[in-house]
This record gives sequence, C-alpha cells and structure tokens, in this order.
Amino acid sequence: MRLGSIMSWYKAPKHEVLSAAQAKKELKILNISLEELPLIKISDTALIDLSNSGVNIIPGDIIRISRNSNTGGEGFQYYRKVIQ
Repeated sequence: MRLGSIMSWYKAPKHEVLSAAQAKKELKILNISLEELPLIKISDTALIDLSNSGVNIIPGDIIRISRNSNTGGEGFQYYRKVIQ
C-alpha cells in the first residue's frame, strides 16, 4: 500500500493542478500575485494522492483546492503554490 493511500481521507477537498495560463488568468481575476500565495509542500498527503493518480506535480505548480461548506455552501476555492 502506498503512503498516500494509507493517509487519504474521504472528506479531503478536491485538489487540481492548474496550467500556467489558467493560473495566471485566475490569479489576475483575484488580483493576487504568485508571491502572495500560501505554500503547500509536495509531500502533502493530498498531493501524494493526486500524484499517485497519475497527475504530474512539480515545485512551482499552482494548486486549486475546491471545498464545499455546510454553512457557506459550495464553490469555495483556495490556491497554493507547490514547494519542495
């Protein structure tokens, strides 16, 4: 069993790797620069699971995290920059 499979959690929010063009477009709409983004380590369990599913992730990639909330509704999105 892989490490990511052992630690995966069924309620983990959806993580997606954005293309460079898509990241630039979405961050521009939000008026956020790459330097302002919070960081996420490549060793994060959600990224390990994503990588194990065949998605190529490298430091510098931008991850969009989509989360639904019981109180706030659907469609909350967060962005993180992948680091080593």
